[in-house]
Amino acid sequence: MNKVLFICTGNWYRSRLSEVLFNYYAMMCKLDWRADSRGMTETQIRGISPDAMQYLEQKGLHTYLDEPRDPEAIKVSDLEEADLVLVLCRDEHEGMMRERFGQIPKILESQGKLRFWNVFDVPVEAPSGLKSLFGVKSARQSQPSKSSCEHIDLAVKLLIHELSENQMKVTLNPSEVE
Repeated sequence: MNKVLFICTGNWYRSRLSEVLFNYYAMMCKLDWRADSRGMTETQIRGISPDAMQYLEQKGLHTYLDEPRDPEAIKVSDLEEADLVLVLCRDEHEGMMRERFGQIPKILESQGKLRFWNVFDVPVEAPSGLKSLFGVKSARQSQPSKSSCEHIDLAVKLLIHELSENQMKVTLNPSEVE
């Protein structure tokens, strides 16, 4: 069984949603892959994001959420065990990956085992006090929850399609391939 690892900041929203969607679609396609997810940072947040859960419920997939677990921070062993690592936002996480793991991300990327998407996190709450008076906004890029969930869903479906095609090429007899 091959393993894909999804990574975001806290392993609460984007990576967890990616994990559940991937595992569902992989199961439906009889794909020889399984997903897991981790976060770049330690967090005190529990469970899974309400936005992710709501999206899964709307699609009727909340029952495919594995045993509820709290977010987990990534370790080097997670990178070593994965056949493919997908980091949810290059803009947000590439520097964090380099800072935390040195040259490992660059090596994995050169081997085709590390990819970056650009799925942005949800907006932070509106600034308060003087910042709000002057219209100062967070410098962090974001996208609305619905857009982010749909973006993840589409990206995961495209990944499933790619991996399915690759699996088919491997399982076919070479004489059957044109």
